Amino acid sequence: MLENGRYNIGLILPFRMGVWGGEISINKFLLIPNISYKYPITRFGKWQRAARYQIVYPTLALRWFQSPLGMKLGEPDKFALISPEFHIPQMLSFYGELIGSTGSNTTGLITVYGGIGIGLGGKKLDSRTSIDLPGFYSRFSIYHNGILVKAGGEYSRRFKERWSYTMDYDMFIMPGGEGRYAFEHMGLLIWTKNNRFRLQFGYKLIAGEYPYGSQAHLLPLIDVQFGW
Repeated sequence: MLENGRYNIGLILPFRMGVWGGEISINKFLLIPNISYKYPITRFGKWQRAARYQIVYPTLALRWFQSPLGMKLGEPDKFALISPEFHIPQMLSFYGELIGSTGSNTTGLITVYGGIGIGLGGKKLDSRTSIDLPGFYSRFSIYHNGILVKAGGEYSRRFKERWSYTMDYDMFIMPGGEGRYAFEHMGLLIWTKNNRFRLQFGYKLIAGEYPYGSQAHLLPLIDVQFGW
């Protein structure tokens, strides 16, 4: 949780700011506006707890996927992830989760969470508009299925003055979809120069069930973060 008045942004990670005793996170990519608010709740024994709520508006991004380079640059569906023949309705999703953390950065910090999301407005969305790609399918499935269950955990620890690492695991359950589950595991090595700059690099393993079958993908990750 960022302190009040503290700001953080990365090339990949969203813009975060500490306000009102909690933390607001805003997606930098304007085509998929979303905002979340995380705030602390009562402790449970050694566990610090928090709640997070998120609202996502995906319609602009899905329509852009139908012609990311513009129809005048080639065939109507050239480079498109979704065919232009399909109508993308106005949609929203709401997501809420509970988070628990125990430990410290020096001895090892464990975080677990679980939550549920609800998608609205997707009844008129054609099933053929699904984006069957790693990372995309699990996050956009909520507009086809109407519901998404997500749970996971994270372990992080500092092992030198400027070096730390993070290992996390996320599970997506997509009831009623052609692809019913997805798992994501990420490992990051983090170098922190000071409270204004840090560098993260590592990998992400994504495995899941898609409409065409089950597959796994290993992707490299790198991010630069700035704080003030």
